[in-house]
Amino acid sequence: MIDRVDSARTDSRMELARQWADLIKEVRGVPGFSNFQRSLRALELSEAAVHGPVVAVNVSHRRVDALIVASDGVCSLPMNFTADDVHSVARTYVKAIERHQSCLAVLGEAAVAAQVAPTARRYRAYQQAANALVEAEADMELELTSTLVWLWDTVARPVFEACGLGTPIREGQPWPRLWWCPTGLLTLLPLHAAGRHTEAGQSGMDRAVVSYTPSLRALIESRSWERSTAEGSMVHVAMPETPGQSDLPHVGREKQLLTALFGEECTTLSGPAADRTTVRRELSRHRYAHFSCHATAHSIRPASGGLLLSDGLLTVGEIAADHRHRDFAFLSACKTALGGLLLPDESMTMSSALHYTGYRQVIGTLWSVRDVVAADVAEGVYHGMREGGVFHSDHAATALHRVVRRLRDTSPNRPSHWMPFTHTGP
Repeated sequence: MIDRVDSARTDSRMELARQWADLIKEVRGVPGFSNFQRSLRALELSEAAVHGPVVAVNVSHRRVDALIVASDGVCSLPMNFTADDVHSVARTYVKAIERHQSCLAVLGEAAVAAQVAPTARRYRAYQQAANALVEAEADMELELTSTLVWLWDTVARPVFEACGLGTPIREGQPWPRLWWCPTGLLTLLPLHAAGRHTEAGQSGMDRAVVSYTPSLRALIESRSWERSTAEGSMVHVAMPETPGQSDLPHVGREKQLLTALFGEECTTLSGPAADRTTVRRELSRHRYAHFSCHATAHSIRPASGGLLLSDGLLTVGEIAADHRHRDFAFLSACKTALGGLLLPDESMTMSSALHYTGYRQVIGTLWSVRDVVAADVAEGVYHGMREGGVFHSDHAATALHRVVRRLRDTSPNRPSHWMPFTHTGP
């Protein structure tokens, strides 16, 4: 009886495998999909590194290697750490951020409660929440600094040296590029900001403009996309007030900035006008998008995270369902680049979702950032992307790099002010 059950299961699996093979063959027969589900060949991999090396760090319990894809080939660099080391660092790093975010939320609730009904008890609760936040923020800064040092000493510095990027870039020299394509729990860690930032030249951002790509194929394909022919230039989704969330008073600054830069070609959806249906429609009509709003990340089901709009959540999955080529998105929001904890290799962050759905260049944040800092960064980035009165979306990575380095130089011991900002794309 058991043999017959096992035989039936085997037959069922074989039939499903045949059906899958037939479906793959059918898809590859569709024009433009001849390479669907095929592995990239070595020559094709090298195409991803035409403007700089792409580094995929493969983390397994057997060994850890950095696969460095360069324009002249692919090499493997053995790494001197284990999967357990990454797990330990990622766990402590995420715990510190989550504690800070939790204290921030508690303080916001206490502030609202004290405003609605000011009593001595609620005022004491507010003071306790404020003190807890100060302590959590100090602990987080120490943990972020420790994480960046570990990433530099253990992961990034050996990679940079192997890529010929062993010295900092001097003033006036052209900036090289490097892309990280992390796997496993490394997807949760800020590789782009790795470094000993109180020591001159001892960081990745002192040696290259660092970006991310969700995959080598995504990077190759994004470079071949035709320019967007959408009718409008910029859609700005502005939510200065969101039910159940703290206010974002500096959203107005970003609106003034975008209006000044794009004029009549900037469509602003603010407050009640920024509903899920309208935002999805306007995204399809514009080449560029800027989100000034709260967002949320779902650590177990990343596609369920998204942007908080006037009538609810616009999820990562909903945005990913609309695929068309567009040029640039700036996510001046919370947790837009934070992935899943349990399935890091399968996570789809808001940044990678927008990149996959057609935005060539995406700037996002790893966690909640103060809206005044987000506004400062946005202002620097957009001015850095204009040249001769023309907006160049391909300047996104270098513009963000310049702004973040300036913030880092001002406060190297407060990485939470500058390290959350990331660039994804070519």
